[in-house]
Amino acid sequence: MANFTSSNLVAAQTRLEKKFTAPESREKVLPALKLGFSNANILIKSANEIRTREDRTVTAYALKRQSRVPGAQRTATHTGPSGDSMSMPLSWTTYSDTFSISLKQMDNNIFSFQDAFDQNMLNCILNIHSQIESDFIAYLLAQRTQVVKTTTPVGTRVNWNSTNFAHEVSAGDQKQFFQMAKEIMVQNYYNNGTYDCISGGQPYIDASFWAAQGNGNAQNTAFQFTGMNIEPSVDLSDANYPMGVTLVMARGTTALIDWIPKQNRAGYGDYNSYLGGYGSFKDPYGTNITFAVHAYALRSDTSATNGIQQDNLMQFEISVDVAQALTPYSNAGESPVYEVAQM
Repeated sequence: MANFTSSNLVAAQTRLEKKFTAPESREKVLPALKLGFSNANILIKSANEIRTREDRTVTAYALKRQSRVPGAQRTATHTGPSGDSMSMPLSWTTYSDTFSISLKQMDNNIFSFQDAFDQNMLNCILNIHSQIESDFIAYLLAQRTQVVKTTTPVGTRVNWNSTNFAHEVSAGDQKQFFQMAKEIMVQNYYNNGTYDCISGGQPYIDASFWAAQGNGNAQNTAFQFTGMNIEPSVDLSDANYPMGVTLVMARGTTALIDWIPKQNRAGYGDYNSYLGGYGSFKDPYGTNITFAVHAYALRSDTSATNGIQQDNLMQFEISVDVAQALTPYSNAGESPVYEVAQM
């Protein structure tokens, strides 16, 4: 039965404790989303300053690394390049979810109007989280580097597959998978020693075990995880590698940037009116997302949805615009995202 009719006050009833029913609103792990929004402040001017409306394009700029002009002597007439810049267009995707609730819908129900409203808001937040995560994982995998400094970063123990754009670690080296991953990054000049890793399948399972094998064990394998922020993903997979893959990135090289219209940021109108209102709220799950709210009300017969013939029906929309970003490179096909596969 829909629209809360199963919980109407027609007999003696009681409510289940929230902690007992929490699995109904469980959420998948969100490593890409949390990583991306933790790096949201990548623009010198914030997105809210420069993107004044949904249809305004935004491009960010950076200076290029200039290649060396070989020379072995000092000359009076030396010449050289003057340098250049590169651009990174930002493209936003709107994520939205909706629900409706009426003024009288919960009058004859064990749950209050506020209970129903809060659950509907929670549903929207979790649904949007899930889609942002799936999309960003797909983006990172699609944008993995196609260019490497060396094709043999760990001798013959790691193979660079130039078709799949992945470093392949042999099954015999699974205990040192993340040590291999770290060395791959060092050999590609990412040598600051701190890396973000999103891991799916066997590599994460193995990491959880080998990270626990410290000094007190017969074989110490925990040392390799220093500086490695390894998070599991249920979305990350590559059909070429059924044992699983890990995306390894130098810290701070990937980001998600959120944006909502200025009317939502400032607040405008009245949710209970025909024209409606605009508002916003911070994600209660601590992701740094600011969500936009738009709502309006109409006179309505809601008897088909657990209401009554004379009622006010309110329609709510929760939304946020999100731009995906990676550190830009002047070299075509190069990216800060490295795919490391378990063979």
